[in-house]
Amino acid sequence: MAHTNPSRSTAFNTLPIELNKWIAHQLDDHKDIASFKAVCRATCYAIDGDHFSFWRAKFCEDFARPPGKTNQELRDEYMKRWKWLRRFVNLKKSPMYQFVRGRTFAEKEIVEVLTALIKESFASSVQSDDGSRPHCLNMVRLKEFVLESSILLGGRRPPQPMLGEPGEVHPNLAAVKLMLSHFLFDEEVPTRSWFAIDDAQKAVYSATNIERLFEGRWKNLLNWPWFLHCMNFFRQYMTTAEASGLHAMIQGLRPSQKPVPWDGPLKRGSAPLPTRWIGTYALMTREMLTRFRTKNSLGRHHHIYYDDLNVDEGNTQTLNLEFLTEEQQNKLTWPEMFESRLHARRDLDPDAAKARAQHREKYPYDTSEDAPSIRFDGWGEEGDLDYFATGWLNPLPDQCGIPGFQRVTFMKHPYEDLNNVHQDGLWAYEGVVLPGGKIMIGRWWEATSDNINYNDDYSGPFIFWAVDPSDEDEEEELDKPAYDEEWDDE
Repeated sequence: MAHTNPSRSTAFNTLPIELNKWIAHQLDDHKDIASFKAVCRATCYAIDGDHFSFWRAKFCEDFARPPGKTNQELRDEYMKRWKWLRRFVNLKKSPMYQFVRGRTFAEKEIVEVLTALIKESFASSVQSDDGSRPHCLNMVRLKEFVLESSILLGGRRPPQPMLGEPGEVHPNLAAVKLMLSHFLFDEEVPTRSWFAIDDAQKAVYSATNIERLFEGRWKNLLNWPWFLHCMNFFRQYMTTAEASGLHAMIQGLRPSQKPVPWDGPLKRGSAPLPTRWIGTYALMTREMLTRFRTKNSLGRHHHIYYDDLNVDEGNTQTLNLEFLTEEQQNKLTWPEMFESRLHARRDLDPDAAKARAQHREKYPYDTSEDAPSIRFDGWGEEGDLDYFATGWLNPLPDQCGIPGFQRVTFMKHPYEDLNNVHQDGLWAYEGVVLPGGKIMIGRWWEATSDNINYNDDYSGPFIFWAVDPSDEDEEEELDKPAYDEEWDDE
């Protein structure tokens, strides 16, 4: 409009403020709201008057309301969020608003918006969707963005980085991508949406010493490239019909047995997980794995894609968890053989504790009574074999501003009596539980030797997702298995 000040002579000036507010609430685009505000004094007051109460109501129509923010802060946040959400959904508007590695100004702005939506999910009243599953408006916005933008369904390999530019995805974007991946497992994803699956395969089969899962001084920061590759690897198999038999298996599951997003506020520290899980892992034969790694080390990768066993056939395993009280933890043996391979209690190491006491202000997470490591005992089935599992959850600091990550380690073994274990049949698992406690991903490796060569260990990726235990088949047996001699023959 040409006017610098709102008019006093329009019809809107004769309407009550409630009606002008109602009209404004029918507008979705912040630009339309700004135009309506500029029409006259009455519309201006309907938008910005009454202590910005319109903006509080408008914010709560689209997002979960975080506590402690003023109406004016909610107005600014509302306009910023929709500005960047719409820019990255309108893919034809400008090539500036595309996801590459998260290092441009525009990418940093949208990542900041998405991180806030993730952190503030379930900050206000919880609703239920058609399946009576808890969700909130932030979750609706996040899923819309995943399906309508290119953040996960880009379908193109990023261009080569410019001289001096990092080649990896920025950690903040990687963290957001990991969290948003929750929303894709119940969607049919076209093959064209995937790219660089050969790079993902190269990463997930890397030896332990080549790709450590946790980095930093205290080994509590995620190796973002590896975990992002791991998630992309399993999304390929689980959501793309042409990829493997695993997709058909997932589609055949009841909704309560499929991977789902988190359903409550994200909290830092350690917390018990759901008790019932389904998962799978990928592997190559030892001969093929040696050949694969040799070619990679010689730079002869050349986008070659190898067959992945187990996931290709759609095989899965179950895992049932029991989380122990402090008294139970003290009574149940934690074998030194398991600890020497998993380092599950490294945060309780006396030297580390002494260092934390000396540098407490620099140590980025708390392993005190407020956030203790949690011991769990478990069991499950893999094909015709039963197995036991025992391990730990360790709290992690906020990762890229998102709370709730936990390190998980456990030993898969055939021994019910932990006072009498030996090396046969041991398979070690280490990974991360994503905030919300619905998905864990990481690496498995063969742990049947005292002298594991971590420069060339037999290993691969795994994924587990939580399922609803109340929806089990009545005939399904969940009792702990008896010792299975077949494990000794593996």
